[in-house]
Amino acid sequence: MKKFSIILAAVCSTMMLQAAKVDKNVNITINGETRKYQLYVPNNVSDDCPLVLSLHGAAGHSTDKSPFGTDVADQAGCIVAYPQGKDIYFPVFGGTVPGWDASGEFNDDAKFLMAVIEDVAKSYNIDRKRIYCCGFSNGGMMTYAMTNACSDVFAAFASISGFQLNEFHLHHAGWRPVPFLHIHGKSDDFVKYSLMPTIVDEMVARLGANPVPTKTTVSGKYRKSIYEAGEGSFPYIYYEIDGMGHEPGTNKTEDGNSALTMWNFFKQYTLNTPCDTTLKWAPRIEAEGYSPRAHGWTMNSSLTLLKFGEVPNTSDKQNVYRTLQFNNGNYKLHFKAEGDAAKKIIVKIQKLTDKKNFVLNDTIAANGEANLFFKVEDGWGEYKFLIIREANTDAITISDITIHTASDEELTSIQNSVTPKKPCGNLYTLAGIRSTTSPRSGDIYIRNNKKFFSK
Repeated sequence: MKKFSIILAAVCSTMMLQAAKVDKNVNITINGETRKYQLYVPNNVSDDCPLVLSLHGAAGHSTDKSPFGTDVADQAGCIVAYPQGKDIYFPVFGGTVPGWDASGEFNDDAKFLMAVIEDVAKSYNIDRKRIYCCGFSNGGMMTYAMTNACSDVFAAFASISGFQLNEFHLHHAGWRPVPFLHIHGKSDDFVKYSLMPTIVDEMVARLGANPVPTKTTVSGKYRKSIYEAGEGSFPYIYYEIDGMGHEPGTNKTEDGNSALTMWNFFKQYTLNTPCDTTLKWAPRIEAEGYSPRAHGWTMNSSLTLLKFGEVPNTSDKQNVYRTLQFNNGNYKLHFKAEGDAAKKIIVKIQKLTDKKNFVLNDTIAANGEANLFFKVEDGWGEYKFLIIREANTDAITISDITIHTASDEELTSIQNSVTPKKPCGNLYTLAGIRSTTSPRSGDIYIRNNKKFFSK
């Protein structure tokens, strides 16, 4: 009898894990407002199952079940929630339609998506490390927005025919780098395919991925570009689809199903997949085969050695342009300069809006490793990066540019320190090599087991 009870309990447990198929509308209340989503649960979900949030386009509906189809959910054994956008004004439509406020901030729509996750979790034992976000058109814009606002919630992201533009603008200063896949039709003139190179550039530099992609082309179907992950980061995958306009899906990927292509990408990642959460920007301009000038950089122009970051343009470029972006925090700019050590360069990071203040404006030697610290205190903003040389003829090469967040302790330990007037004790570089020359301006050294910043 005891053995029978154990078997019966096991059978009941298995039945509970293999829930009956669910396809229903769900209402939830957030701050007094009723919102809804369509919930799809295949009959083969198991304990700790993944969850996909699939976001419709503007003027769409949760029952469209776009762009992540239920057929793929059935194959993968994952739950899918199709949240319903609320009515907002879109200038392009000249009116109000259901959609998403894809600002990149943690706004009411972001809070709604978080509430959907919590509501699903009340009834199903989802794996919090395997929650994914995808969207079509305005839903794709919202997906990009979530990389900025909720990168600690979603393990990976995918967009079809959507990126932020017009009244929205790409924000990419989120907590961590993220895996991202984008599918876009070459014939899309609504969310314009012609603007995608700028979006790719922004995301690839944000992730520190290799800016020279590995490409696969299948004539009449697609060109697939894999911007391979750098150290501590993730890849950006970009499909350009032949003959595809502004559409929520395609059968022209190698899987014959864009939703399946998204799933095959998603399932490689969890929130436990290691990454460097301090990484904020790594353009890798020295990569073999890469032409920085073709990707928004000014180089060796008069006294300007390097410049990146455009003045915001909201007209002909539909609010799509290249910039550095930062939230409040402490940051460390690192790069390697190769040139005449007797020469100097001026390194600047300047805000592009409001007071256009400089958060970094330092003069350093034009040779060696540079580690420059700065602080942002006035909220999210866009910036340009600039290096000025003393003369047009100064031959200086800059490489290995990265920006990471810096700890309060790291910043405090050096920001007010200067080279002692009467030094005592041996001088060492951060690599532990004893220096036999005078400290160079702008570098960090160690003396008597203490770091100091040479000005």
